[in-house]
Amino acid sequence: MNVHNDGEILAHLVPLVGLKLSIAGRAANMRNFYFSDIRAVTGGTVGEYALHIQCPWRIEGPKGIVTGSRDLWKPIADKDVDYETWDYDKDGNIQDRQIGILLGGYDQETGSYVNNGNDLIVEAVHSDVYGGAMIVLSGGYRIVLFPAETEGEDWRIFRTDTDEPHFVVAAGRVEK
Repeated sequence: MNVHNDGEILAHLVPLVGLKLSIAGRAANMRNFYFSDIRAVTGGTVGEYALHIQCPWRIEGPKGIVTGSRDLWKPIADKDVDYETWDYDKDGNIQDRQIGILLGGYDQETGSYVNNGNDLIVEAVHSDVYGGAMIVLSGGYRIVLFPAETEGEDWRIFRTDTDEPHFVVAAGRVEK
C-alpha cells in the first residue's frame, strides 16, 4: 500500500537532526514545537523550524508516556473539579504541566515552555505510510505523530521567517 511517498516526509524532517527541541507552545488545541536556537520575532520567539500538530500525538520517555494530545482535556487536580466551569487554559491541564516539567522553563511573555537545558536534541526521524512520524530525541525521548482521521490537517513543518512553502500532511497524506 503506497498512500504517499514517506520519503517526502523524511526529506522534510531530516533537517531537524542535530537541532534542539527549544520551545513548546500551543494555539488552542494545536501543539507547536520549535527546533534550534531561540530567537525573538515580532510577537514572540521561535526556532528555525516549527512543527504544528493537530492530529493525535504523544511524547514518549524512558519511563513511558510523558504526555499526549488528550492530556489537554485533563485537569491537574484529580478531585473536586467542576467540569462545567473548568477551563484547560485558565485552570491548567496535564499536557502543559508535563511539557513544562520536561523542558524546564516557562516564558511568561510568550506563554511558551522553553528548554533551559542542552538536551532533547533530535537524533533521528522516521515516518510511516499513513503520514505518521517519529522524532527521536536525546535522553530516550520521542515525539510521535499518528494521523487518525480521513479529513483535515494532521501536521505541518516549516522554516520560520521564510517564504518557503509549508510541508503539510492532511488526512494521512502529503498535501500537494
